[in-house]
Amino acid sequence: MFYTENTLGPDEIRINLTNWLKDKAELEHNDMLINELGFYNRTPESSVETTFRADLVLANGRLVGFEIKSKADSLKRWDKQMLAYSNVFNEVWLCCHSSHLKKAIETTENHIGILMVDDHGTIAIYKNASPNKNINAFDLTSFLWKDELKELAYLNNLAIRSSDNKKVIRERIASNIDMNVINDFVLKCLKTRERAYSLVD
Repeated sequence: MFYTENTLGPDEIRINLTNWLKDKAELEHNDMLINELGFYNRTPESSVETTFRADLVLANGRLVGFEIKSKADSLKRWDKQMLAYSNVFNEVWLCCHSSHLKKAIETTENHIGILMVDDHGTIAIYKNASPNKNINAFDLTSFLWKDELKELAYLNNLAIRSSDNKKVIRERIASNIDMNVINDFVLKCLKTRERAYSLVD
């Protein structure tokens, strides 16, 4: 996508958002950020999974996902992204250019927070996020590697066969392990990712 000299692209907005979080979020040393974290959502009434990518993720006491929309972007895909984010994140934020604010207000679910960014990169809260109660356990497990899924099953005395593929293991975990236990384990694993970084010295 083409960005003019005075237009901030998603990467620049992410840098500004990261700095804003450092100033505003009272982060601790073990609170981690991850750029462009992929995850999956299963299509309703189907076994097909769709790939999504969160522009920025904060893993602290909860899993927080940020979707960035620059001035040159559109909100055309936001309805699907909003649902996908809500299936896996404890807290969801849309960080959009001020030119998208009207449409963002009209289309964004009540539990999702809205951050507004201007041409200078200044970020302000339009609406705070509230705890998301729509998490899907199966989709949440898409953050985990197969070895981590096996570990989660073992720690919770859930039998897994050596022949079980990743999808089968995810199904068993989602059906048999408490959501809070899954959520805490995902948080722990994401904090150890090679791409995870802390903003606190």
